[in-house]
Amino acid sequence: MGLAPLTRPMGQTPQNDINNFRLIPLSSCPILGGDTKTGVMFSGSSFDATGDNPLSCCGRYNIKNSLHQGIAGVVDDGSLIFAVNSWVSGHRCTVMGAFDPSGKPVAPTKPQQDLLKKYFTTAPRPIILDSKTKSDIGFKTNGTNPIGGIYVGKNTVIFDIHGRLSDGNRSLDANATITTDFDGKVKGQAYSLAAKDGPAALSGSYERNGTATTEKLEASYEKWSLAGQRTRDGGKQNRQLDLSFHPNDRFTVKASWRPDVKPPTTPPRIPTFGPGARDYTPPNYSNYMITLEIKLP
Repeated sequence: MGLAPLTRPMGQTPQNDINNFRLIPLSSCPILGGDTKTGVMFSGSSFDATGDNPLSCCGRYNIKNSLHQGIAGVVDDGSLIFAVNSWVSGHRCTVMGAFDPSGKPVAPTKPQQDLLKKYFTTAPRPIILDSKTKSDIGFKTNGTNPIGGIYVGKNTVIFDIHGRLSDGNRSLDANATITTDFDGKVKGQAYSLAAKDGPAALSGSYERNGTATTEKLEASYEKWSLAGQRTRDGGKQNRQLDLSFHPNDRFTVKASWRPDVKPPTTPPRIPTFGPGARDYTPPNYSNYMITLEIKLP
């Protein structure tokens, strides 16, 4: 649902900070439900708070050796941004999020995250409301390795994790994404691994979407690179191997082998008139090719 219109008590003058961040006063109360079900609920009203008094915009509560703080406010475009900071037994956890003017949860921008961090010390790896596409929403960790996220869309749940190790000119990057439906059935998956040691690099990836799979492997050293790819869908497969030489950023020579390419049994129809006739390029069914690419300045 949309945000309630801004109101304030009669006679109160709205006070905004230098970023036009209109703070919402929050109150807090404990959630008690037995030995382990404890927590804090933050609530508040939507009249303007006093920007120079943090107690008027940050709800906070102490319970069972823990400190919980919350902050929320409206920015210039009408979006509401918020953060919850918890410190339990010496361990800090921060969650950040945002809602657009229509009330839809969205990922907070980097400037909005920096604005929220002004009001209290956040965890080094905060959990951020995030979105991979326009149709899903979820959370991701933000900070040092590894970085993970979970997203929920239309009958889909996406698990995402990224990791990186680096030591001077050496690096190793790993990524994994798994998509399931609400019953836990895997609908798609993608994995990649890339290693680099000075001028040498090696990378590989595997992706599956339904019955279609794509496998890639690439190795490079200075001016030379070798890349292989195989795609499969049911009983069909398409393989390609490329050897490239690129002495600089503007010049590349590539030799390709495509063993599975075959011309169709029925020749394609060639347009003889109309807009497509002038720009028509006949398909290439060669198994072996040499291509030259020159990028003009």
